[in-house]
Amino acid sequence: MGQTPDYSEQLKLLLISKNVWHRFIEFSEPVKTVEQAGRKVQVEEIAKSIVMVDSRGDSLLAIVPAKSRVSHRKIKSLLAVRDVRLASPEEVLKHSGYPAGGVSPFNNINRVLLDPQVLKNETTIVGGGDVDKLMKIRTKDIVDILNPKIADITQN
Repeated sequence: MGQTPDYSEQLKLLLISKNVWHRFIEFSEPVKTVEQAGRKVQVEEIAKSIVMVDSRGDSLLAIVPAKSRVSHRKIKSLLAVRDVRLASPEEVLKHSGYPAGGVSPFNNINRVLLDPQVLKNETTIVGGGDVDKLMKIRTKDIVDILNPKIADITQN
């Protein structure tokens, strides 16, 4: 059986190379729900990095508050595409370089949408590369490094 890649270690090296302050938060099991994450961190600080695919087959990353749901309608309108959908677990890994459940905003996807509600917090808790890790970073670094399109992309 092959060695499982250490995605969080790759992420750590990337952040160090960009001089980004970060702190990993480790869990004893995969973090699959906001409620699980809320046992160790403030839910209001969590942002989900959601990998999506548009009708042309191009990937995009939608970053939204943990308790919010992404609006497919708003994203379709914003990007002027016929349709968008959630990526399959295989597509998540292929496009982002991270497994589903561990996606960090700092990944291989260049088209990034950020909901302005995420900007309310000075720090944000995001996917830490592996399914059993989250990571705390400065919200400003998400904006400075990713240069996302900031738009309301959540369901009201």
